[in-house]
Amino acid sequence: MCLSTIPITNETKEQTAASTIIASTSSATTTTPPTCSSSQCVLNRSSSPATLQLETDCNGNNNEVNQNSIKQRKQKNILNGQQQQQQQLQRQQQPQQQQHVQTKCLDDNLGYNEENAVYKELIKAKESLMPANIMEETLRDEEHQPKIRWLDLMAQLFLHVGGLYGFYLLFSAKLLTFLWVIIIIWVSGIGITAGAHRLWSHKSYNASLTLRILLMFLFTIAGQRDAYTWALDHRIHHKFSETDADPHNAKRGFFFAHVGWLFLTPHPKVVEKRKIIDMSDLERDPVVMFQRRWFIPLFAICSIGLPALIPWYQWDECLWRSFWINFNMRFCCTLNVAFFVNSVAHMWGRKPYDKNISPVESPMVSFLALGEGWHNYHHVFPWDYKTGEFGNYKLNVTTAFIDICAKFGLANGRKLVSCDMIKRRALKCGDGSRFLTDEFAHKNQVWGYGDKDLMPEDLQELNKMTK
Repeated sequence: MCLSTIPITNETKEQTAASTIIASTSSATTTTPPTCSSSQCVLNRSSSPATLQLETDCNGNNNEVNQNSIKQRKQKNILNGQQQQQQQLQRQQQPQQQQHVQTKCLDDNLGYNEENAVYKELIKAKESLMPANIMEETLRDEEHQPKIRWLDLMAQLFLHVGGLYGFYLLFSAKLLTFLWVIIIIWVSGIGITAGAHRLWSHKSYNASLTLRILLMFLFTIAGQRDAYTWALDHRIHHKFSETDADPHNAKRGFFFAHVGWLFLTPHPKVVEKRKIIDMSDLERDPVVMFQRRWFIPLFAICSIGLPALIPWYQWDECLWRSFWINFNMRFCCTLNVAFFVNSVAHMWGRKPYDKNISPVESPMVSFLALGEGWHNYHHVFPWDYKTGEFGNYKLNVTTAFIDICAKFGLANGRKLVSCDMIKRRALKCGDGSRFLTDEFAHKNQVWGYGDKDLMPEDLQELNKMTK
């Protein structure tokens, strides 16, 4: 070995230093020997904490090493690694910052610019939440065990059991009560789809103050949390779909995506992403922030009181019957239809626009959810106010509502996707089902060898391959 360690004491320390000076002086007058590599130079520590060591390298030099040298070198290496990670993060942020400066003042034809992007992450918050190292993040993810939030579970049980009881009472209710609950389900659904989803989550169109107040009132009747929280989780769902950061990750099973995520503790990555998604646009909306601040009393009035009291007051419906029908049963209907978008529309159906993602096209869900079932298209083009390629109002009632509002001047800036963009994406990433009904879908298809439509170059190569 090129390196040896010699234990010394305080009495021989001066002799050692002298010999070191002599050895270094003599080596300066001779040919310089080759330096040793890191794999050759090995450092041994004495077991005694008070003992010093001499490190003799390949050059013949003896160097004193204290007992904490190895620990200090390890700490230094760790600090250097962390500094490299920070430098790499800064290099990654520089192009994004340059691009932001370039596009900051370039408004599009609808009056929106890059500064208003709904999926923009807050860089400072992201840096503060970054784990010290990858190992820490991996261990945190492996240790996550979802726990039941018993209060939320009891609330869901009350709603669903009471909803079944309300369905039973519906058969003995008055006809006006039956019509009333259908109307309430429909209008509160519009508050979800046209309000919380297409307007506040995706900013796919602009709404006047009057329309925003109306949509917020209808959404509050639905009772699905405040619009700010709803939009926050939905933006995270699109940004990190089918990952641990997805609040209702469909890869965790149908039940979790449908309802389990509401009464189980969220994954740590969900909590983390809730802090970095930019929500400044909604924070500047006084309608959204007012509803968020006063959600509890507004929920009690709009979601519980008015739907149950109006039948009792107007046409003498039994208040007991009206409560279970117009709150529990109605609430469960809108809740589970919305859940179908998270579960069914992520599992069973075609993928015409991107076969590599989980969302699918579900006409049944679209019919029940007022146009929200064209989910493969919606995840590929989330800014399209129609949330679907085709403008069929029968399976997309929400689009019809927004178009009517636009005719009366209550909505504008409706964002669309060009046909060319749709076809390019479908041709590149889709499963092929997008072109089954196209005018030229079967133009170049052949039934087999001998078909006159067989391409000449294919026929020539086929003849060479025939055995």
